[in-house]
Amino acid sequence: MSFKGLTVKKNDTKNTKLRTKHSAVSIAVIGKGRLGSTFAQAIASHKHSYQLFAHLAARSKSFKSLNKNDGPDVVMIVCSDKFIPMVAQKVIAECGKNLKLIIHSAGALPSDTLPKQKGISRLMLHPIQTFATIDTSLLRDITFGAETSDDFALKFAKQFIKVIGASSMIRLRAEQLPLYHTMMTVASNFSTLLGGAVEMMGKSLKIDKKILKKAVAPLMRRSLKNVLNNDAKQVLTGPIARKDYTTILKHRLALKSQPLALRKIYEGFVMLAEEL
Repeated sequence: MSFKGLTVKKNDTKNTKLRTKHSAVSIAVIGKGRLGSTFAQAIASHKHSYQLFAHLAARSKSFKSLNKNDGPDVVMIVCSDKFIPMVAQKVIAECGKNLKLIIHSAGALPSDTLPKQKGISRLMLHPIQTFATIDTSLLRDITFGAETSDDFALKFAKQFIKVIGASSMIRLRAEQLPLYHTMMTVASNFSTLLGGAVEMMGKSLKIDKKILKKAVAPLMRRSLKNVLNNDAKQVLTGPIARKDYTTILKHRLALKSQPLALRKIYEGFVMLAEEL
């Protein structure tokens, strides 16, 4: 099997030459959320390598348009995890004979979440980035997580991320994905939620939100920079690092007036510091 610039060994079971009307690989993106739309825009902007065959909502009642001109070479499913198998099944049923690769972007799910179909490779390709907006610049210099048992899919992944501006790829095994995705959720969402915790305590102190964020911004930026460039244990500061239990007790008493979630977060951090 081959795409533009991609081949697999002749003795591979998928050794059929891909016939495309255009020299660029045609890709259909299923999913009109922020990530799906970002992928679609990135593909459309790299016409020397890819052709955006279609950009359809995952909730579309019909995918019959994917059969036009024998369909796309590649389909990317970018929707909620629980809907991926169902959407993929519907898409495959409507795609034409050109389809050789189907991809999903859910970092917690293996590639075999996608339906097994003779002659079609499967790939999980997950951007390690947060997409609060539709913005192709968010793909620049990032890393992708990838999982597949298929050499052709892996070669496509390496080429694809390079073309859209990403810098590297981490290859994972299927059994590693739940912990991998948990780790990335901690890295992204937990940082945001910590900002939410600061907002809650600032509200209790009646500090204007803009003033508060201006005050903590240098602190939070420096803390993040420190931990990204050093081991966490080396750069942890404050009463938890010093084991200043008198001050920690004062914190615990102050947090009694705060929501239970904040108290549990604080206790969790105290425990985590002991594990470093």
